[in-house]
Amino acid sequence: MILQDFYCPEVVNIENHKLSESGAYIVPSDGMKEDYISYIEERMPINELTEIFGMHDNAEITSAINYTNQLLSTALACQPRVTGGTGKSTE
Repeated sequence: MILQDFYCPEVVNIENHKLSESGAYIVPSDGMKEDYISYIEERMPINELTEIFGMHDNAEITSAINYTNQLLSTALACQPRVTGGTGKSTE
């Protein structure tokens, strides 16, 4: 179903056809190679927006939270553990 947004007559018939609701992703106008490079550098978002994948904005927040939790869990797992008379403890 997602491909219907990309493979449809509007992509070639409508100038600067929007590929996303926000308009951040559009089909660029015909031009030379330099025009496409300039379009990518100046108009394309640096970080992919979740809408291009058909996801809600909250998906990015959830992904960031999960990544942070995984990063912190890994950092905590790398801490040395010292055993003493009372058992394991982190110092």
